[in-house]
Amino acid sequence: APSPADLVAYRALSEEEARRKFKSKQSKNSGGGAAAGPASTSVKKRKSKKLTLKKILDASQLDKLAPGKANWSTIEVGPSLLPKKKYSDISGFEAPYTEPKTKLRYASTKEYQAIQAMSQELVGARLALRGANVTKL
Repeated sequence: APSPADLVAYRALSEEEARRKFKSKQSKNSGGGAAAGPASTSVKKRKSKKLTLKKILDASQLDKLAPGKANWSTIEVGPSLLPKKKYSDISGFEAPYTEPKTKLRYASTKEYQAIQAMSQELVGARLALRGANVTKL
């Protein structure tokens, strides 16, 4: 453990002296052997490898995968496990309700009132837009 006298001496260093000491320790550890100074501190730049698309594809070995197997380059996906969402025939919002008589879907009480006021032809047209099985009501 450093003695209290060492700590006082360390704190008395100016910022410039501290930088010089730190740089000289770095140059000794790096094996440079040169005197510490702003001109002598050099950092070796690492060359970055250029990866082309061809190199990436060759490394991924996509041609060796079994056909139909899912990977990052295919867009095909299996069916969803979530239930199909139902949308309102009036507004297009998600519809948690279905009117029992006409089988139209609705999202709010205002839409329900609008469905009740609709004629049978208009109800049939709305169901045909959705692609529902239209039968005479």
